[in-house]
Amino acid sequence: MQKNKIDLLSLVSIAKEAGLVILNFYQKLKESDIETKGDLSPVTTADFAAHKLIEESLRKLYPSIPQLSEESDETVFEQRLQWDTYFLIDPLDGTKEFINGSDEFTVNIAVIKNHESVMGVVYQPIQDILYYGDLDQSFKETKDGKVRLPLSPYVEGKLRVVSSKSHKNQETEDYIKKLEETYEVEAFCFGSSIKICKVAEGIADLNPRLGGTSEWDIAAGHAVLRGAGGDIVLFASDKRVQYNKESLVNPWYEAKRAALLKPKA
Repeated sequence: MQKNKIDLLSLVSIAKEAGLVILNFYQKLKESDIETKGDLSPVTTADFAAHKLIEESLRKLYPSIPQLSEESDETVFEQRLQWDTYFLIDPLDGTKEFINGSDEFTVNIAVIKNHESVMGVVYQPIQDILYYGDLDQSFKETKDGKVRLPLSPYVEGKLRVVSSKSHKNQETEDYIKKLEETYEVEAFCFGSSIKICKVAEGIADLNPRLGGTSEWDIAAGHAVLRGAGGDIVLFASDKRVQYNKESLVNPWYEAKRAALLKPKA
């Protein structure tokens, strides 16, 4: 393997291994396995175990490429602004769903280059569903095989809007109601980064997020969506969401399939 050249399928393999680690904890969590972080979000022993596997596996394959994970230590956060290329990881996205026994949690691994997400893997362990892609193409892989994304074309005048299952808010609900003035809207919910992957699939057309998320929550899904022709843009803007900002908190955004994006000048 050429030094520093990242092989997408190697990230797929690592994400699937991390998924197996997480499954060892699924529906077996004890109260002592769950902690509350400073931002009041939950974290579990499964998050830390998946983080450890991903970190060690990436270091073996790509020792010179830095990593930033939701579970990284503080020294990494201090150093990251100097990086131009790095791995951005959420070892268990959708921890609330995981704790509640839902299957809507994922392993997310992205490659960030010059503030943009250029390669990503999203793995849903319970369903054994894999989404992965780069700037050229994206795929969904299940036990039945691999298909290129998106799976279906956009239907003019209709809008399938997917929002968060665990983080609903009034701003998002009001925005969806406003969309109904222009479109025939079908609204539904999913957990974790599955929402963005549903837009990449073409199962949904739009995922608005008018609330707090972190960069690692969306980076892998963003790359998959870009490979399918879509993008994640700032709310009420056509500017692409950027990464490795001073603050790792995302602004409000919309994940859109290609037909809803403004043509690039």
